[in-house]
Amino acid sequence: MSVSGLTTRSIVEQLDELATINRDPAAGGITREVFTDEYTLANDHVAELMRSAGLEVRGDPFGNLFGRLAGRDPTAPAVLTGSHIDTTLNAGRYDGVLGVIGAIEALRALQATGWKPQRSLEVISFAGEEPRFGSGCLGSRALTGDLSRSELDTMRDRDGVSVAEAMRAVGLDPDRIDEVRLDTAGVHAFVELHIEQGSVLEAAGIPIGVVTHIAAPHDLLVTVRGEAAHAGATPMTMRHDAFAGTAEGAVLLEQLAQTSTSHSTVATIGVVHVRPGAINVIPAETELHVDIRDHDLTARTAVVDAFRAGLQEIANRRGLEIEVDTIRYDHPAACDTSIVDAARAACDDLDEPYLDVISGAYHDAMVLGPHVPIGMIFVPSVRGISHSPLEFTAPGDLDRGVQVLAATLRRLAGDASQ
Repeated sequence: MSVSGLTTRSIVEQLDELATINRDPAAGGITREVFTDEYTLANDHVAELMRSAGLEVRGDPFGNLFGRLAGRDPTAPAVLTGSHIDTTLNAGRYDGVLGVIGAIEALRALQATGWKPQRSLEVISFAGEEPRFGSGCLGSRALTGDLSRSELDTMRDRDGVSVAEAMRAVGLDPDRIDEVRLDTAGVHAFVELHIEQGSVLEAAGIPIGVVTHIAAPHDLLVTVRGEAAHAGATPMTMRHDAFAGTAEGAVLLEQLAQTSTSHSTVATIGVVHVRPGAINVIPAETELHVDIRDHDLTARTAVVDAFRAGLQEIANRRGLEIEVDTIRYDHPAACDTSIVDAARAACDDLDEPYLDVISGAYHDAMVLGPHVPIGMIFVPSVRGISHSPLEFTAPGDLDRGVQVLAATLRRLAGDASQ
């Protein structure tokens, strides 16, 4: 399918323009966290882009933004697409944003061809995909009923601000969260265009990834308790060093992930706090934030269970105490075969090579997965870099991604003229 009216330059320019709405441009990247003044400005900017593309715009009480193109049959379940425009700290300009800007451009270009959809299409800009408050995908969790009113008070950012407080500061009402629920019976499909955030496509020299599965995390908070003592006066054989036990556990976790039965488990210890934190004191306590992911739930569970058991063995041998709590438990999502087939067929129509891939990063599509049919389309990330000012996807790959998204949406929404 050829889509006229779509130009690489327009997509790049729009990404660049949105990147100027940024809390800390001097840092070199983009900081635009959800429920901040700059996020509100960016949301207003995207709403204007939606209107300029002929979409009917609305927002919900949580701050999710929608742009709808009505189909010939307004009672038929709709086709949804989109992503997010919030960022991590000092991030890049493509993560999430491409899926919103690209979706708007795809619908603009489809309309320019004179195409009329049978089903309605809706672009969503989800609020809070990035984990400002310790957990990601808040907007999609609100839509699926997986975020409670009480959590809006207990979930807090690095400065101690709760979700509810941050919402009120930008004019949103956390008490209306129950009004946000998505009518899942009214959804035919959800398709998310995204940068890969890895290097599989670039290494293969393939411009499009058709996602078949989305990995999900089991995040753990691990506390290791030992005994503080003088670093110089305590013999090595008499120590109960919390950090030494932690280091042994870190090596164990790496080995467990490398030997996982799925061959796709990944495990990361991204945060370590050592207490009391003095060079001449043996550590009495460490606190770890652990991320274990896989698209294979059985394999992920086996790694988590083996890690827990291994930590306990280390603790027993070293005279330590171990406490392991779950921070977040998400289910991996399989993409719907009809959407995967539609994306593959779109690539074939456009004569674009594609590769079936698994998403190691999780997305709003993963949260929607248990509730509605989902699919994802990836474009390459140069050197696999993401969440960084160095994040980059070539203009031609941006264009291809939007073309494939448009062709996929056209297949899923149907042609009212036929």
